[in-house]
Amino acid sequence: MFLKLFNCGAKFGHMMFLRLISELQVRKMGKSKNINVNKRDVLKWTQPMDDILIDALLHQQSLGNRVDKVFTTMAYENMVNELHQKIGIPIEKGHLKNRIKTLKHNFYECYDLFKGRSGFAWSPDTKMWTAKPELWKVLAKSKPDSKKWMTTRIANYDKLLMLFAKDREKKDGAKGGQWASSIGGGLFDCIPLQDVLGLTMEENDMNDTSQTDSQAPSQSATSLKGKKRKAPRIELLERELKSIREAIKDVADAIREGNLIAERGRPRVYTEQEVFAELVNIGIDTQLRYKAYAFLIANAGRVRALFGCPAEERKEFLLQMMYSSEDSAY
Repeated sequence: MFLKLFNCGAKFGHMMFLRLISELQVRKMGKSKNINVNKRDVLKWTQPMDDILIDALLHQQSLGNRVDKVFTTMAYENMVNELHQKIGIPIEKGHLKNRIKTLKHNFYECYDLFKGRSGFAWSPDTKMWTAKPELWKVLAKSKPDSKKWMTTRIANYDKLLMLFAKDREKKDGAKGGQWASSIGGGLFDCIPLQDVLGLTMEENDMNDTSQTDSQAPSQSATSLKGKKRKAPRIELLERELKSIREAIKDVADAIREGNLIAERGRPRVYTEQEVFAELVNIGIDTQLRYKAYAFLIANAGRVRALFGCPAEERKEFLLQMMYSSEDSAY
C-alpha cells in the first residue's frame, strides 16, 4: 500500500515538474517574441531615406491629401507604398509619423532661431546655416543653444519651409493676438457684477433681513433703512464699473488704430512661400530655382527689389542680380 502511494506521488510530482517546465518555455518564447517586435519597430533613418520621405510629403500635400496640417490616411498609405518600393525595406505608418515628428522638431528649432535674423542664410550646398563669425558670437551670447547650428547640417530646409513654415506662422500669430483680443472683447463683460463688487454677502444680509421681518415686525423699519443705504452704493459702483469698461474699450481702439498706422508705414514683408511661388511663376528653371531662392531670402532688399519690378521683367532682373558684379548694391 505504501509503495502504491509512493508511486502515485512520484507520478504526480513528475507531472507538475513537466507542467512547470512547459510554462517557463512559453514565457521565454513570449519574451523573445516581444524583443523581436521591439527591434523590428526601430528603424534607423539615413539621409537618402529622409530625401525620399520629404519629397513624398510634398507630393501628397500638392495632391490635397493634407487637411488642417494633418496628412490623411490615404496620404500615409501612398507614402508607405512609395518608400517601400524605393527603399526596399518594410515601412509602417508609425515609422513615418515618428520621423515626421523629428523633422518638424529640427525645422522649428531653426525656423524660430533664424527667421528674420539679418546676416544668416541657409546654404543649399553645405546644408548648413552660414554667417560671419561676429554674428555667430553675438547670437551665441543671447541664445547659447544656437552654437550647435554652426556645425550641424539640416538638409532639405527649403523643402521643409514649404511643408511646415505656414503652420508655424499661424501658431505664432494666434499667440500674438490673444492679448489684444482680450482687451478689445470687453475684459469685464463676462464677469458677473456681484463678483466684481463683492455684493454676495450683502444680498445674503438682505435675505436674512427679510426672514427676520416676517418673524419680528418691529425690526422691519431698520431693515428698510439698510436697503435704502445699500442701493445708492450699488448704483455708484455700477457707474464706476461702466466708466472703467468704456476707458478700456477706448484704449483697445487706440491700440488697433496704432497697429494699423504702423502696418501701413512698414514696407511689405514677403514670406518664403511667396518668394518660392514667384520663382515658379516667372519660369525659373528647376535646376536654378533653389539657388535663386537661397540668393533672395538671404537679403530682404533683394526680395523687395524683385517684387518692385513689373512681373514680365522680374526673371531678367533676377538673373542680372545673381550674376552681375554689381550685386553689392542690393
